[in-house]
Amino acid sequence: MKYDELLETAEKEMKEKGIFDALTFYGTETGYSRVTNNEFFKTIALKLRTIDARPADTHTHLFGRELSTPILAGALSNPRAGGMKNPLISWAMGMKEAGSMMGVGITGSKDFAGVMDVGVPTYRISKPFKDRKKMVAEMKEAEALGAVAVGTDIDFVKGGKGGYKTFFDAEMAPLTSEELGELRQETELPFIVKGVLHEDDAAKSLKIGADAIVVSNHRAMVLDFCAHALEVLPLVREVVGREMVIFADGGFMRGSDVLKALAMGANGILVGQAILLAHIADGQMGVRDMINEMTAQLQRAMTLTGCPNVKSVDGSILVKRNFVL
Repeated sequence: MKYDELLETAEKEMKEKGIFDALTFYGTETGYSRVTNNEFFKTIALKLRTIDARPADTHTHLFGRELSTPILAGALSNPRAGGMKNPLISWAMGMKEAGSMMGVGITGSKDFAGVMDVGVPTYRISKPFKDRKKMVAEMKEAEALGAVAVGTDIDFVKGGKGGYKTFFDAEMAPLTSEELGELRQETELPFIVKGVLHEDDAAKSLKIGADAIVVSNHRAMVLDFCAHALEVLPLVREVVGREMVIFADGGFMRGSDVLKALAMGANGILVGQAILLAHIADGQMGVRDMINEMTAQLQRAMTLTGCPNVKSVDGSILVKRNFVL
């Protein structure tokens, strides 16, 4: 399906069957973080640069894997809303067909093994469980099954919050720098710290030996009036330097959104909502088509801004607006 068809079909399915609407679109308390996740991109404009431009190449290299696109799956958990079966496997198959990378969050061992059997490059993000042994076990399991990277959330320490209702809060607890360092030593795989939104946490992640961080407000579901990833991404990049891999997430739905993040210092962009909607529209093929469509949008935007490849993208193509229409 084409991009607009995917979104139109998903909207129709959601209205008819009542599936995923809460999981996909809710926000914490007032929901303002969710609004900014979707709207912040409007405050950044792109500058055309077309003389001597040539068709752009969206391929990138992350965690030792050559990928067709810098648009990756976020650390998806296995929602079963609306009576749907666990969609992780078909998500993974769609990401594989798109030449991308899969992320996995909360799920059981059997389901995670099923994702790994698909053969798509996969990273695993554990939650900050009070039971730290559970975190280590998930990392060891992922390493044994061939994951390309492992890591942990640092922002889910009070669980999630939809409206005024909390969930998973009793099972979680904040991680200390020492504990993060110990987790990092438990694996030889690249280690990811997800949920960085302040330069202090970026510096601490660098100090404990993290290989990558995810600049994120956790899909607007942990704190109301939370900053958007792109509001802090340039400062975070300044703190950690050029060597650390930085991912960003938070409402990325178009290739132009992705280009803005790359220009601000991201190496890759994680998407979740786009995959959820695409899967509702057309299952595995919908996921594949959504990533391919967003990548095609990115390729066009890169070409029109004079960026021949992902590494060439920089902040010179951006204009910060003081208005939003």
